[in-house]
Formats: sequence, structure tokens, C-alpha cells
Amino acid sequence: MSKKKDRKIKRLQKLPIWPAVVEMIVIELVILSLTIFICALSLFGIVNTLVLSMVKNCNGAIELVNTNWENQTQEEIENQLSVYADNYADINDILILKDDEITSVIPKYKARIADDVKDIFKKSGMIHFIDSEYDRPFLNMMFTAENSGTMHVTLEEKNGDRKGHPDESKKFNPEEKHGSTPLEPEIKKQADEIETAVTNEIGVFLYRPANLFRTMDVERVITDPEYIEWATKEGSGLHTISIYKTDIENVNLCFKTVYRLNTFQFNLIATIIIFFVVVLLFSEIFEISKVIKLVHERMRVNKLVTIDTVTGGYNKEYFIQKAKKEIKRGRHKYVVVQLRLEKYRNFCTAYGVKHGENLLEEMNANIVSMLNKKEYVAHVEKSDFALLLDFQNEEMLFIRVKNMMNILREKRESQHLTFSAGVCPVKTKNDDISLLLTCAGIAVPKTLKMQDEIVWFNDSMKEEQVWERRIEDDMEKALENHEFQVYLQPKYSTRGEVLSAAEALVRWIHPVLGFISPGKFIPLFEKNGFILQLDDYMLNEVAQLQSEWLAQGKKLVPISVNVSRAHFAEENLAEHICEIVDKFKVPHEFIELELTESAFFDDKAVLLTTVRKLKDFGFKVSMDDFGAGYSSLNSLKELPLDIIKLDAEFFRSVDDITRSNLIVGETIALAKKLGMEIVAEGIETREQVDFLAKQDCDLIQGFYFSKPLPVAEFEKKAWS
Repeated sequence: MSKKKDRKIKRLQKLPIWPAVVEMIVIELVILSLTIFICALSLFGIVNTLVLSMVKNCNGAIELVNTNWENQTQEEIENQLSVYADNYADINDILILKDDEITSVIPKYKARIADDVKDIFKKSGMIHFIDSEYDRPFLNMMFTAENSGTMHVTLEEKNGDRKGHPDESKKFNPEEKHGSTPLEPEIKKQADEIETAVTNEIGVFLYRPANLFRTMDVERVITDPEYIEWATKEGSGLHTISIYKTDIENVNLCFKTVYRLNTFQFNLIATIIIFFVVVLLFSEIFEISKVIKLVHERMRVNKLVTIDTVTGGYNKEYFIQKAKKEIKRGRHKYVVVQLRLEKYRNFCTAYGVKHGENLLEEMNANIVSMLNKKEYVAHVEKSDFALLLDFQNEEMLFIRVKNMMNILREKRESQHLTFSAGVCPVKTKNDDISLLLTCAGIAVPKTLKMQDEIVWFNDSMKEEQVWERRIEDDMEKALENHEFQVYLQPKYSTRGEVLSAAEALVRWIHPVLGFISPGKFIPLFEKNGFILQLDDYMLNEVAQLQSEWLAQGKKLVPISVNVSRAHFAEENLAEHICEIVDKFKVPHEFIELELTESAFFDDKAVLLTTVRKLKDFGFKVSMDDFGAGYSSLNSLKELPLDIIKLDAEFFRSVDDITRSNLIVGETIALAKKLGMEIVAEGIETREQVDFLAKQDCDLIQGFYFSKPLPVAEFEKKAWS
């Protein structure tokens, strides 16, 4: 797996949650900021209203003094100011100051009234102080016991001023005013002592407004606006001292005021706070639900990334991750096994793809049940399973894998299942699991020699794979660079032993690897399909040679070119060959096309049609390696061949030479009766040449006369 793909899968598996958390925090901060801004704006509006109202009230008192100062005595004006203060609940008291009485009347502010402050007062005409030393007024709580024995409570300020009370004359019953909420234990104890010791006398106790709110009936606060208004007046407010200039020289007014919230303002702030809490709560729920959804999404993605869609178990990527973590611990020795169900394609053909997938799912479940802790299995491809198994020694592992195969086979007794396995040991805790799995796959036998084979990986297997990979990487470039060279092996006539024909053979001269034997690359090219391009290349090279020789006035001899089995499966092969040869204007009788007997096992109809077309076009068609297969006589019966080449095995390591010569002689006689020419290949001794000449064999090819030659050497031998 590439690093890019690996990173992508890991990102999908991790799917970070922190962006959603950051988003939630940002949204909550935005909501909090907006709410605080709205609250601050509302408070600013309320404060602004209070200040403007207070300034208006103060200006009214100043106007009263300015108007009546000349006509009335100071005592009369003070009485009027007292009445004026009584009319405005926020003004506690108004004092008339003359000359420099500011510091004498309120000495506790003397330290604050410096010369620069006085200058400001002279210029602006007013100055304000927050009464930081203000002690909240105590409330007198008066308990009275009447003849009825009922205790009543009267709440009064210490100085007897009860302004702002909803009903100044009403006495409050504790149960009526406080509901089921009891008075504080200390107050209740004192009340009990008064009730016991003093029956008809009044007992006075100090009780702070803060405690008033602890004993208030919450239901009444909500339902009785007058009650909360009274409570806010008594228990809250910003106390200030303000000094204003009047139009009378050296006469100023001192206002003792308190900024209090009215019912509407209090309800407005409460509404904003409730709104803030509700919005924050709902936004929190919404954002948390998003995070939870993201977590579920991550779990779902992790499941999709790690699960194999066929078996429902682990897939290859997840197996590699788990195995890598396990071997890094270094606690046990492990091996990587690639277990293959053989002939899976045949199974699917017989029973259907769905049944094939069900079989793989069942196998995965059965293998899981046979694994120990910290061992893993995953379906990796087609019918292959990767296993990480604990390793003690080769013998025990062999027995265990065999037992697995037997158990899997017993699960499907009615269907004959065959298995093979490749094994690669984990040598160090830093080994690459992907590479080990690849090596185990290389070790899996390509063809089964016996039932349930288990093969250990070795370095030679890897070298072979690397070599094949390099060959496949270089083959296209080799074709372009003409690294494939034509070698010609002469064929000699038995009559006079003169050079009468030749076979074109390919040789690969690699710029780095040097000479590469055809036996190494031809099977690989047949497997990967590159043989088709090589066939065309060789036919093109031979036709070009024949064209050059023809132009030079040399006597041409027929040259045979091998055409692969895969090429004969094409319906337009005859036309394709004609197109290549005709490009060089070479007479068709000088090009011989060789096919192997194995081509006869493919589509016979297409093969017969192609052979007939080639003969009609004037080409000679021969069968190479005649006698190497099991249907030689049958192919002779059906194929209209011109030439047959006796396989070299007829003449090698023969124990019974008499029997062998009899078969060769009868085969040659049969071919002659069918009107075919005979070529014997692989001839290496004089005795073989003499025998074939007596049997009336037409041509002989082999090392006795010549090995395959480069074109230049062949030309010297043919025309010197």
C-alpha cells in the first residue's frame, strides 16, 4: 500500500473530533459574547434612563431653590425640599450647603475633595460621589403577640421610614408572607424567646435585607409585582452623593440618592438572563449532539475501513495494522501465512458467486475460532487469507496449518476443497508486514503437486520475482531498441547435405543483464501476453531480411517463424500476417509459419480457418514439436499442414533405439503419404543423419550441422 493511501486510510480512521469541538467552543463564545453585549446594552440603557431621571429630579429641586430663595426663608425651602424628596423614592435626602460646607457636612469625603476636584465642580456645576462606605440600612423586625395568640411581623427601617412598602400599614404574617419557607433558625429562636418572655411588649431585632431574600416566597416574587418592587427598593441600589450648584451664589444642593431598578427594568434584566441561559443551553445541546454524531460517524467509518465486504471480517489494511502493532511488542515469535483455497473460480462457476462468497465468509469465521489470543486473520484477495500465527517450530506449525486445512475441508464434506499455503517467518519486530505478506504470497505454490501443500519462503523465490519484474519492466523498451535479435539455425537437406532452409529464433541481448535465454523470457511473455508483440516483431525482422537479400540478388531460402498459440486464436491472423509480409514485397513461399501442437486444443474452428487462409495466401504452415503431445495423429487428420517437425525428444536418451527408429520411420512414411515434408530437429550425431536419410526425411536441423547463428554468420554460411 502506498504511503499516500496509507495516510488517507489513517485519516479516515482517526477522523479528528477537535474541529467540531473548536467549532462548538467558537459558537458558544459568539453566543456568549452576543448575549453579554445585549445585556450590557440593556444595562447601559437602564443606567442611562436612571441617570437622566435622577438628573431631571435634581434639576427640579434646584429650580425650586432658585425660584423661592429670595421670597422664602431657608427653613421654608428646606421643608419644601423634604416634601420634594418624599415625592421621589430615589432621593433619600436633600441638604442646602453654603460657602464651603461641603467638607463640614460630609467630612468622610474630605480626603476626596482636593483642589482639582473643586475646580471641576466650579466649571461643571456638579460633582458625584459613590457612597462606598454606605452601610445598608437595617430593617427592624417587630414581633407582636396579640390576645389571639397569633404572632405578626412588621418590617420597618431602623429610622422608621417605610417608604416603598406595598402597604405601609399592613402587618405581615410569617406563614402568609413566607409561605412554607421557615425563618432563619437564629431569628426563629429569638422570636420564640420574645414570645415566651414578653407577651404584650415589642421586641426589636436587627435583620439585614440580604437575609430577606433568603426567606422570601419564590412563588410570590413571581406573581406579586408590588412585592418584588418593594424588595428591590429595600435591598438594592447604588447609593451616591451628588452636589449641584444653584443660581444663588455660595449656595449648593447636596442630594443623597440611590439608583434603583423598577419592576420593568428588573423583569427586563431577568428576561435577558433567562434568554441567555436558554439560548446557551440549547446551543450546548445542539453542539454536543453534533460532536456525538461525529463520534458515531467516526465509528462507522472505522468499521467500513477495517471490514472486508466479502467475509465481514478484517480486511488486508487492518490486518497489517494489527499485525504490525503485535510484532512490535516482541513478546512472541510469529509467522505470516497466506492460505489459499484452490480452484475457487471453478467453485463459483459450479455453485455461483454468492455461494462462493458464503464459503469465504464461513472459512473466515472457522479460522477465527481456531486462532489464539493475539493472532489475526484477514481476507486479502480472491480466495486468499492472511494469518499471523504464533510460531514455535516448523514441525508444529506444519501440523497446525494442516489441521486447519482438514477442519475447513470437513465443514464442506460434500465439496472437495483443496488448499495451499505460503509461510514467511517474522525475524525482527521491525519487519514490514506488507513485505512479509507479499513473500508469503510468493511462496504459495503456483501448481499443486500434492494435496494441501505448505511451502516456506526463501530468498531465491524473491529473486525470481524480482527478475521477472525487471524483465516485464524492460520488455517494451527492449522492443523499441531492437534488443531482441534474430538468430537463424540452418536446415540441411538429406540429399547432398546443402543448406536449404532456416528457422528464425529470438535472442535477447540486454544492455545490463547481457544474454538472456529464450527459455527464461518466452514463458513469461506467453503468460503476460507480450508474446503477440514479439511474434509481430520477429515476422517483421525476417521479412525485412528476405527483402534485403532479394534486393541483393541472393537466392532466398524458406525461413520459418514461430507463431504463438495465443495468436492463432485471432480470426484475422492470416490477413494480419499478409499485411506485415507484403509491406516488404517478399514472396509468400519463402515465409514458413510454425505453430505448436498445443494450439490444437484451443478453438479448432478458428485454427482450421486460419490455416486454410494462410495456405490460400501461399504461406507454408508447419507443426513444431510433433510427437511431444498426445493428439498428434488427430491433428494430422484434421489440419492441412505442409510440414511437420519431429520433436528432438525422439532422438535423445533412447534406451531402445530399434523401437524408437521404428516409430520415427513409420511417422515419416505416414507424413509422406499425406503429402507433407518432414523436418527432424535436435540432430547431433552422424548416425542420426544417416538413419534419417535412409528414411527419406527431407530436412535436418541440429547442432550436427550448425547451431543458431547471428544473421551475418548465417549469410557467410549460406552464400560464401
